[in-house]
Formats: sequence, structure tokens, C-alpha cells
Amino acid sequence: MLIDVTSGSMSAPRDGAAALGRRLRHARLDRGLSQSALAAGICSASAISRWESGHSLPPAEALLPLARRLDIDVHLLTGEGFDSRLAESTSGFADLLGLALGDSPGSITSPMASWIARAQGALRCADPWSPGDPRALIEDLSLDPLGSSTPAALETIEVLDALARVGEEPGAGSVNRLVDVLTLTLEAPDHVRRAALEAAVASLVFLHMPVAARGAVIRISPPRISETTRVLLTWDTPRCDPQDSTPLPPLSGARTARDVAFVLAERYYAEGAPKAQAAAAAAACLPEDALVARWAEWVKRNERYPTLFQG
Repeated sequence: MLIDVTSGSMSAPRDGAAALGRRLRHARLDRGLSQSALAAGICSASAISRWESGHSLPPAEALLPLARRLDIDVHLLTGEGFDSRLAESTSGFADLLGLALGDSPGSITSPMASWIARAQGALRCADPWSPGDPRALIEDLSLDPLGSSTPAALETIEVLDALARVGEEPGAGSVNRLVDVLTLTLEAPDHVRRAALEAAVASLVFLHMPVAARGAVIRISPPRISETTRVLLTWDTPRCDPQDSTPLPPLSGARTARDVAFVLAERYYAEGAPKAQAAAAAAACLPEDALVARWAEWVKRNERYPTLFQG
């Protein structure tokens, strides 16, 4: 049964008939359908032509049959729930795919891939033991239209900002602020939150606050923690609160070079090497990582001058 396209039209979608027409035409061509083939049994081919040209809007009852024939969600036609900032071309998708699989950013044309690559760079520079300055990158991310496109993007920027502050203002205050942020930014990617938690734990351990470090992990309750975080928390187990039996979260399946260095130190120590020697071996294996070097010095100093730590 053909729909009477003269009986009225749907209420205008938020970006109007022209935008709906472009989406309709794009979806039809993407499916390899002619206007007649798309219209068959739904409306006339001339109606499809008018809608695609933006001269009029289809009636509401035509939208669902059209979407079903095109095998798309009806919201992709109306524009409801659609954000053009998150739209990607096929070449843009190739950029995203390459970035996700570990390709060097290189020459990126995709706005989304560019934003993600800059976020990755900001995360590396925001590490408190990195020599880089993340502020310009973080500001760039926040000013980019994609920075406010989703809760995940907004919260990623918030975590990066709090993480950068730990490096700028070393001390318990900035670390506690980072922990507060991590308890609230549940939409930020797990990878970003896991790296930030790792920095918070390391900072608290170096401040002789192992109980607070473990408490931060329990409070944030992430789905996974890094091997680095686990070793930092368990290396000096006797110094932790003996009454705290709360298990740590499971480990992330993804290991960084830093994780490998910490696990190596743990294994050397388990095989009988002194703690300082085991930590020094880890630092020698990864000389470019300032956190591992800082930890090795911390272990050496505490082995030589044992102190009663307080969390």
C-alpha cells in the first residue's frame, strides 16, 4: 500500500528537510538502490526525488518503511541522536583503524583520529615522570569541537588536566584531587583512567603513604589495574594495613613496557635478589622511563634507611 505523501508531513527534524534529504540520498546510493527501487511499495519515485532534494519532508509513516528498506536506524534519517562531529568518511575510518592498531599518527585527515592521537600524546606527556609538557595539548583538546561532543571526551580532558597537575604541583593535595576526579569520571576510557590511577598510586607510595595508595584503588574500584600498580602496592606488603583484606581489582590484559619492567623486578626479587638490585635491574632494562628509575632509587633508599611509613 502506497503512502499518500500529500496527506501531511512529519514535524521538521532538528536540521531541516535539506539535511534529511542528504542523508536519505547518501543511504540510498550506499545501498545501490535507484529512487524507484527505494520507493517501491512505499511511495512514488517522484516523492523520493522531492525528499532527497530537500523540497519537502516525508510523512512520519514513511520514515520507518524507508529506514527498513535501507537497513538503517530511522534516527539516522531524522537526525535525532546524530552528531555530525562524530561522522566519519571511509578514509577517516581508515585513519581510526590504523591508530587503533598501533600505526604512527603520521598524516591524519580524520578529525576524530586527530583528536584521539592528540589525546594519546597528552596522556604520555601528562605522566608526572614524563619530560613533556601536556598543557598545550590539553588546551587544544578542550578547544576542539570534539572535546565537548561526548561525556567520554569531556571526562578524558578532565582526567588529563588532573593528572598533569600532579606533575606540576607534586604532593598529596594534587594526588587526592586526581583520585577525586577518577571516582567521578566513569565515562573516560579505561586506558586513560588506568594510567592516571597508576600515577596516583606511584605518587602516594613515593610519599610514604602505601595505605592511602591502596585505599585510592579500592575507592575508585576500576575494572582493571596495571601490573605496575599491582607491584607498587604489593612490593612492601608488610607496610600496608594488615586489616585491609579487600582484594585488588583484576589485572589488565594489556602490558606496557613499564609493566614488564616492574614484573621483571618482582621475579628477580622472588628468585632471591636483594630488593634494590632487583629494582635496579628493572630500571636498567627501561632507562628511558623516569618512573621506573625513580622507583629503583626509592627502593634503594628505603632498603638502606628503613622508615616506618604511614598511610
